[in-house]
Amino acid sequence: MKNYFDHSTTHFLLTPHLCFFAFVLLPFGCLAQVVTGSNGTDGAFNPTANVVIDMSDHPTGIYQYTSVNVPTGVTVTFLQNANNTPVVWLVQGTAAINGNVDVSGKDASGTAGTAGGPGGWQGGAGGSVATSGRGPGGGQQGSGFTFGGDGSYGNAGGALNNGYYTQAAAGPVYGNVFLIPLQGGSGGGGNAAGGGAGGGGALLIAAQSIQLNGWLLAAGGSPNSNGGAGSGGAVRLYTSHLGGSGGITVNGGTVSSYFNCYGGSGRVRIDSYENDFTGSINGLSSVGFQPIIIPATGQLPSLTVTSVAGVPVFPSPTGVLSTPDAVLSAQQNNPIPIVVQCSNLPLNSQITVSVKPMNGSPVSAIGYNNTGSLASSTATVSLNMPRGGGLIYASAATGN
Repeated sequence: MKNYFDHSTTHFLLTPHLCFFAFVLLPFGCLAQVVTGSNGTDGAFNPTANVVIDMSDHPTGIYQYTSVNVPTGVTVTFLQNANNTPVVWLVQGTAAINGNVDVSGKDASGTAGTAGGPGGWQGGAGGSVATSGRGPGGGQQGSGFTFGGDGSYGNAGGALNNGYYTQAAAGPVYGNVFLIPLQGGSGGGGNAAGGGAGGGGALLIAAQSIQLNGWLLAAGGSPNSNGGAGSGGAVRLYTSHLGGSGGITVNGGTVSSYFNCYGGSGRVRIDSYENDFTGSINGLSSVGFQPIIIPATGQLPSLTVTSVAGVPVFPSPTGVLSTPDAVLSAQQNNPIPIVVQCSNLPLNSQITVSVKPMNGSPVSAIGYNNTGSLASSTATVSLNMPRGGGLIYASAATGN
């Protein structure tokens, strides 16, 4: 008998709490211009009817527009690319959103775990072998009258308990208020009677001016049976001036409005010199001016699980149980060492390794990257590994 442990793609699962400070001096009465980085190669985006953008020809998810105009009555949705990246619109001029831009997670249907929005994670599978929701905040799988747990992100998903039905544990909170790195929401857990719903996706719009009279939607999906709800996703706006009276929604999906049970809220970040927006924001939000749009290549902190109990992990992990990234003997004694390679992370940062088993409650342990340098360091975390297969996640915290 062998145990199987999967390690998912870590650069999307990193949850550092990074602080950036920018001091800008402006002449009185002068509105500074931001640098969006757009080269305009995608031209002007001006749909006249509902449109589904196939992201397969933009593997990075980055669109470089001269201007954007989504008119009233028009809804823009997306087909994810192979890398499941967030949607990033870099705009040289003005972005006018009078219709809807929607990166929400999918509602659950049947026993299949449904997809998250672009940059978000899938819900857990239902059926005879239910699984937890994907993502760092994925809800745990349920069984019988215990519903699948809700996905979490900016805050924890709810927990249904009406005296008859209960709900498996929601996933942990992750991410930071600056939305760097930009990542979406996590999926709800599955149950024998139904799959979990997908987490909301992630959207960044950087433009000289943003006029928002429509809606930006990154909500979590809702289950149609006993699965868990997906958490809300992420919306970040970067601009010299934000105006309008529309809205932004990053709420989690709904398990039961009667029992006030929902997926965790996503995150909204507004970085602007001038903010005249009078509309509504549904979900956790913060406002300021943090000038980094996309960190330069090689500068973003990252974590990689390189070995489990001395067994090397496949260098391009799949996170799929049918093709495990590491295989351990059933005779392996606990606790076992898990080695985490860290890049661009301060020494002695707290590293948390969590395991979501196929069955049972998740377990986690803490260690520190006390060997190496800022550019490249190593943490060894000892953890009591549960029996059976599961998913391994590594996360880090470097402050508030």
